[in-house]
Amino acid sequence: MSIDAHGTRFEYLETPGTRPIVLIHGVGLDQSIWGAMLADLVGRSTLTYDLLGHGDTDKRLGAKTFHPFIGQLRALLEELQIEEMVLVGFSLGGQVAKHFASSYPNIVSALVLISTTYQRTSEERSAMSLRVQQAKDGDQQGLEASALQRWFNPEFLAAHPDVECQITARLQRNDPASFLESYELLSNAEDHHLDYGSFAMPTLIITGDGDPGSTPRMAQEMALAMPKAQTEIIQGAKHLGIIEHHRRFSGPINNFLAKSGL
Repeated sequence: MSIDAHGTRFEYLETPGTRPIVLIHGVGLDQSIWGAMLADLVGRSTLTYDLLGHGDTDKRLGAKTFHPFIGQLRALLEELQIEEMVLVGFSLGGQVAKHFASSYPNIVSALVLISTTYQRTSEERSAMSLRVQQAKDGDQQGLEASALQRWFNPEFLAAHPDVECQITARLQRNDPASFLESYELLSNAEDHHLDYGSFAMPTLIITGDGDPGSTPRMAQEMALAMPKAQTEIIQGAKHLGIIEHHRRFSGPINNFLAKSGL
């Protein structure tokens, strides 16, 4: 694990002659969630890092916009002298990826959005607001139980208690104030405008058919709003399918990159 000049913890595994794949994790988590997927991206350079206020990156978001997240990634890329990349974002990371690609389209050769929300209904936003209120009320136990239920199939957790322990431990170690900053931003993502019609790079949008927060409807409608987007709906996957069904996610990503000449 390394740390950049601005305090971002990252891991860069460089394979000479390949375009880096930069992977951004979700809210309340850290870069370790990509462990299973990284093993599937053989022969490619990969960069993972901890978002502001997450994992071992101590510096907080400090604002109610995506701009600090965008600046964090831009500074990291400049330090590593990465001029072009494939950008992959999961959940909150997908929102960061969209806003970064909108700000720096020439750096992003292709975009992959995993379990990322788009135009939530009023009912979906209300459900998210209730979880934010749980966080404000300090109901850590309730948040953890709700998250595990939304993120994994129960059969998987029963067979992989180590994963449940890893995720629960990560949630318990989070600084409550830092977590709440990012959680509120995610809950209000629709309030931060993006011109989806301007995304000129090839884009793959993936979600699970059992993901209650980032639904197939959202993925399909987001793809229709973007000029070069396609969708992949993973059967049997909930929100953290990148762990539970990582090969079902990495397979379409590898095919998408191959067909895009990347």
